[in-house]
Amino acid sequence: MKNALIIMLAFVAILPAVLSADLPTCYYTYAQIESMLTAYEAANSDIAKLYTIGFSQQDNVPIYAMRISDNVAADESEPALLFVGQVHAEEVLGVQITMSNIAEILANRQQPPYTQWISQLDLWFIPTLNPEGHNVVTSNMDVSYRKNKRDNNLNGIFDFVPSTGYDIDGVDNNRNFDFNWVHGDSLMQPGGLEVYDYYRGPAPMSESENRALKNLSEQYKFIYSVCWHSSRTGNFSEKVYYPFNWKEVRPSPDLQMAMSIAQGVGAQILKEDGTAPYEVYPNLSRKGAFHDWMYKEYGTMALLIECGTRNIQPDSTLMVNTVARCNNGVRWLINRALMFSTSVPTSSMLKATVTSGGTPVEAEIIVEQLNAPWFIPRTSFASTGIYYRPLQAGNYTVRAKKKGYFDTVLNSVNVLSAAWTNQAINLNPLPAASMDAYLRSGQTPISGRVIIGSYQPDTLSVEGNFAYFGHAGEYPIQIYAEGYFPYLGTLNLAEGYNYTEFNLSPSTTVFSENWETDTGNWEIQGPWVRQNELSSSGYAITDSWGGNGFYEMNCNVWIKSINPVYIPPSESVYLMFDSHLYSEWDYDPARVEVSTNGTDWQQVWQKSGKWDSWQKEFVSLSAYGGQNLYLRFRLSDVSTHAELTDPGWTIDNIAIVSGMAVPNSDETVPGAAQTALLGNFPNPFNPETTIKFSLAEVANTRLSIYNLKGQLVRNLIEAKLDKGNHQIVFNGCDNKGNPVASGVYFYRFEGGKYTSTKKMLIMK
Repeated sequence: MKNALIIMLAFVAILPAVLSADLPTCYYTYAQIESMLTAYEAANSDIAKLYTIGFSQQDNVPIYAMRISDNVAADESEPALLFVGQVHAEEVLGVQITMSNIAEILANRQQPPYTQWISQLDLWFIPTLNPEGHNVVTSNMDVSYRKNKRDNNLNGIFDFVPSTGYDIDGVDNNRNFDFNWVHGDSLMQPGGLEVYDYYRGPAPMSESENRALKNLSEQYKFIYSVCWHSSRTGNFSEKVYYPFNWKEVRPSPDLQMAMSIAQGVGAQILKEDGTAPYEVYPNLSRKGAFHDWMYKEYGTMALLIECGTRNIQPDSTLMVNTVARCNNGVRWLINRALMFSTSVPTSSMLKATVTSGGTPVEAEIIVEQLNAPWFIPRTSFASTGIYYRPLQAGNYTVRAKKKGYFDTVLNSVNVLSAAWTNQAINLNPLPAASMDAYLRSGQTPISGRVIIGSYQPDTLSVEGNFAYFGHAGEYPIQIYAEGYFPYLGTLNLAEGYNYTEFNLSPSTTVFSENWETDTGNWEIQGPWVRQNELSSSGYAITDSWGGNGFYEMNCNVWIKSINPVYIPPSESVYLMFDSHLYSEWDYDPARVEVSTNGTDWQQVWQKSGKWDSWQKEFVSLSAYGGQNLYLRFRLSDVSTHAELTDPGWTIDNIAIVSGMAVPNSDETVPGAAQTALLGNFPNPFNPETTIKFSLAEVANTRLSIYNLKGQLVRNLIEAKLDKGNHQIVFNGCDNKGNPVASGVYFYRFEGGKYTSTKKMLIMK
């Protein structure tokens, strides 16, 4: 470590010193930006609106965004574009570019193409996402400062060095996004001591600036974005980067489309020496960067543009010249977003409008040919059902999904090359279904966890009786209760009311390993370590604890049971274990393998990707009844570069159990209209819960809440109600409107001659 630090310090020492002692006065201060934006809004209030989207991490400085659109106070679900002038404090050229964009549009609002921009698009400009860092630079406190001002050592003092690097405080916001955040610190220094100023922060999205951007993007689903940067070394100057082709072997699904956008923008911006336009490259590194994150999160065609040369704070003449040249790229991109543009050769875009019975629906839209398992669902706008996606011309299969609805699949959607392609999508709702269920072992109610469904699954913590409200259909169901045999099967819900029971036998433990003592029962290949810093309980075993915390390139690491385990032949048998996995999606699988001889292995489970919260995994071993089995847990890598590896696999609480778990299907009553108290959800709850019930016929109905002493707390219903399904919200208040205390309460339902009482738990 000492030698590595000496090398790093020497490297920083030879960085070119290109920053002047003071920032040229041509660059706007925060106060000037605030004043100008306020004046722009006042003079153009019909099309320009100033928003405070958040506040800076340490100094609580407002982060401003200027919105320009024809109906600027309303959300019309128009194609939205985002331009961020500055993330790194010292890179002030982007601030000037973004302020220039705002001024240009407003000054020319009555002329084409600006009138088309304003009428068809929703344009957002954030001059500085890092206003507190911007203040450090523009006040000449440190013109080389890069980060925000987070107080990393919590001493109440802003600790910095007025030269390149060595700033203890601050986080590099462009390394703080939660896509590949683990790779954000190039030098892997502790705390904020990145001598090259690349500290990623204490956790992904820990910085208020990043969260402000996320909140804005969640609402407006930007189709294009530009984030301006400048290269302090000059190594990346005058280049346009797009998402992504990591190490030239891991391309994004939309690589060709993103490249075409980047090429279009880059071709418009002439280099400072006039010899050629800006160069265009995919992003090659995984660093938690803004543009990769925007693409993963929202499908945004997000560009990072390194404007200027290594002279990142030039004098006024060169600054104005750089801004003028970069503005050409902005104009091209905005024209590209129009429904039709004579100045851009192609404006291909899919516009889908999702409705159900004429009502707009927020649904996930999947373009099957360009999908990835790590995408955050790309959804239509809730208010209008409209969805935009830039696509190259061609034929695509488009799927619309929403929980509670049948999927709608459109085959051979032909996206045109020179205009938007409009596509109407109708989603048909699934019939409503409810289930009253009983989780028991024999005749004893038991507590457990129930997971229903695979798409946006519902997870319920239940205690004996429980209710589920969903939709008719067939769903996978997983039930786990500590000390009992798990149930993994299929739940068939008919329209209307359903009732069933799940009977779990106590489990018999055939084999277990919780790592609380040692690893003596295992043969180990690779750097597996028993540790208690990351575990489900107590100790766990981790494959990548040493070195830089990632598994090695081209690794093949495993743990294998030294002794075989006999699998009982007469009962169902499951292997269960707690898994905390973070590997590269689709490439670096974690596997469970079994062998009858310790040499020839058969795979029984596989998973890859970012599953970095504890998951209880289940693997059926019933097919191996009557045999002796060796177990092997193995992680392998097929990378060509160390940066393509990830934090790896941690395993805890391995157990092989036998037993029985069955639904009492002969007692299931599907579909029939019955009088029943279905229960409340959520339970436990804070501050409110919904109680549902059904009536087989018109009936005098009463629903009341009681405390543990049997005292009446609240009358919720006392009326004659029609037959059918009903629900009411209990807001945790008594009959006088006062909030009740935390604890257990009972609710009693009377519907005609039917009565039922259930309990609920308020947790505050």
